Amino acid sequence: MEKLILGILMLRKLTVYEIRNEIKRNLNAMCSDSLGSIQAAMKRLLDAGMVTFCEYVEKSVNKKQYAITEEGRKELIGWLKTPANISGSKNMELGKFLFMGMLLTEDRSALIDEIIAQLEEDLGVLLAIQTSFTDESRAMLLEYWKTDMEYYGFVAEKSKEVNAFRGLTLQYGIDTCKFNIEWFKKLKETNISI
Repeated sequence: MEKLILGILMLRKLTVYEIRNEIKRNLNAMCSDSLGSIQAAMKRLLDAGMVTFCEYVEKSVNKKQYAITEEGRKELIGWLKTPANISGSKNMELGKFLFMGMLLTEDRSALIDEIIAQLEEDLGVLLAIQTSFTDESRAMLLEYWKTDMEYYGFVAEKSKEVNAFRGLTLQYGIDTCKFNIEWFKKLKETNISI
């Protein structure tokens, strides 16, 4: 989670609640949006000197706005330079599928229906994110970077590439979800009473 938070903070300064909302809206397939998990990760990042914060008051509420440090940027860039192990991701839920043959045919069928329904719901969320991922939202991010010269210097010059890979990651999720839906639908069509 720490690396994802560093990536989020590489784009702009945010409070913990804003980070949580960013994860909830766009990254919940990658990590938990649990406030406790985020706060624990932020503590580790603060202790390691990878993030810093400034305190301010807004509408009589004390807030902390977090920013990535040079050490955090180096850590993130180092992590980004290592190859992604997409096939190595662990999914304990796949164990249910592995042992599904122990269930009655009707139970398996019902479970597959539930899997398909969940995948279709996930796809709907991803498609909604894709709809909101417009040129206007990208332009708003670029405008933010222009208001914060510290961020403008190291991110805005790569804004086209940053936005392209944000879109590609979203498309990867959509394509993966569509593949999984079709795979389980084909399984459902076959005789799963093997």
